[in-house]
Amino acid sequence: FTQAERRMWKLFGVLLISFVFSVYGSSCTGIPNTQPISIDDPIFVNSTTNGKLFIQNSVSPPLSIVHLYGSAYEMGFAQGQLMKEQLNEFIPEVFQYLYEEVDDYLGFLPKWAQDIIDKVGIAFLLDLTYELTKDYTPQHFIDEMQGLADGSGIPVAQIIQVQMIPELIKAHCSMVGAWGNAITNTTGSLYQLRALDWSTNGPFQKFPQVTVYHPTDDDGHSFAVLTWTGFIGAITGYSSSSVGLCEKVWLSYNGTDSRSGSPWMFVLRDILQYDVDIDSALNRIYNVPRTCSIFVGLGDNTINQFRAVEYSHDYVRVGDDKNFPEWNYHPSMSNVVYIDKHKQPSSDPCLGSLLEQHYANIDCVTMLQQVAPIHQTGDMHAALYDFSENYMYVANASPVPANGNASEVIPAYNRPYIRLA
Repeated sequence: FTQAERRMWKLFGVLLISFVFSVYGSSCTGIPNTQPISIDDPIFVNSTTNGKLFIQNSVSPPLSIVHLYGSAYEMGFAQGQLMKEQLNEFIPEVFQYLYEEVDDYLGFLPKWAQDIIDKVGIAFLLDLTYELTKDYTPQHFIDEMQGLADGSGIPVAQIIQVQMIPELIKAHCSMVGAWGNAITNTTGSLYQLRALDWSTNGPFQKFPQVTVYHPTDDDGHSFAVLTWTGFIGAITGYSSSSVGLCEKVWLSYNGTDSRSGSPWMFVLRDILQYDVDIDSALNRIYNVPRTCSIFVGLGDNTINQFRAVEYSHDYVRVGDDKNFPEWNYHPSMSNVVYIDKHKQPSSDPCLGSLLEQHYANIDCVTMLQQVAPIHQTGDMHAALYDFSENYMYVANASPVPANGNASEVIPAYNRPYIRLA
């Protein structure tokens, strides 16, 4: 750019921020995302007996789209084969990152876990987490982890340790479900926003992946998860039975936790693989031995509605647009359920004001270009599920640059989205 052009863009940015403040108030500090949404078809890269690898290279790094077929072991083995090079680069970087950043996460862990890390390291704590949960882990996850290890050549112990990371480290996230009178398409649709707010100073955004599972006919239905190479649990996903899910840490929970039970990211993946609606998903949540406290967001195409679930070891509570708590900075709206990125109850009015401003006109573009970026939610990745069109829109943060300056990372909410069908 010339000096004049730089001055022009700087002035444009100032005016845009001033406009946002005037419309939404000073609590909203982001600006709209004007990046184009990519609808290009993924490009075929490689295949193996039970898998196919595609990439969507309209973003950098490219988004890997991995289709897996067959039994749990076969799907794990296929991913290990197709993503062997990436896995052997990524997993050592993950452990190096955890060792370097462990002090930043100590405050989120119980005292006994902090003591273990201080004495013997985080790898031991990940192993202990698996020992406490393996009796509650369905066999198909164990088989898939073994297949992933065999296909990639990485020791299965390391594969298991990686899967346990979400059970220890939670994230500040946002979720929104909007339908009926709240949206532009009132003929029977639902829009569900999932925004993952988590540290972007690690290696994760170098390896973004959508894994599309096609299990055997007697073992559930097809589903997709937005994740990172080698992770088999679900934190963000959408199924062929049109169930969408998301999650968020529940920091204000004051009950008890238990490390002995079903890992929550495996519970959420089983919802995608086996459950066909909110009722069946809730039945699973009620009956599973739960470990820690999170919010779970569930969307359902059969009723075109969204529920926010308080999921904890002690109890489960389900919120809809009628009974979800209302407070000064969290106005209730018919046909909308939402939780912002902060500790709840939040004192930040931004997300509520955005949804009120766009009420009755909410659609995909509004969610992706206005709501998420202006609220600045979705640091690591963001997804939107369009239940009417059966689309999944995804965006990922940019990697840490070669100079190591994490402040230069572009968060997912300001990056281009990719539409997947």
